[in-house]
Amino acid sequence: MLTLDLRHYQCPQQFVQFKLGLKKSHFEQSKIKFLIDLEQPITDIELFLKKNNYRYQFDKQSSLLIVEPLGV
Repeated sequence: MLTLDLRHYQCPQQFVQFKLGLKKSHFEQSKIKFLIDLEQPITDIELFLKKNNYRYQFDKQSSLLIVEPLGV
């Protein structure tokens, strides 16, 4: 599983790095774990995942978002 720490990015850079991480997980066909700063807006990330039918788990208490690449 890949891991990407987004906690030191601010919006919109957090979303840009999120999408780059997703691209890498698709290339490697691996789940990816994102560490997210909940003080930054994450609605764009959640909307993107829902709109594109990603399977994901988001634990807001631990600020962890785990996403499966499409097609897995």
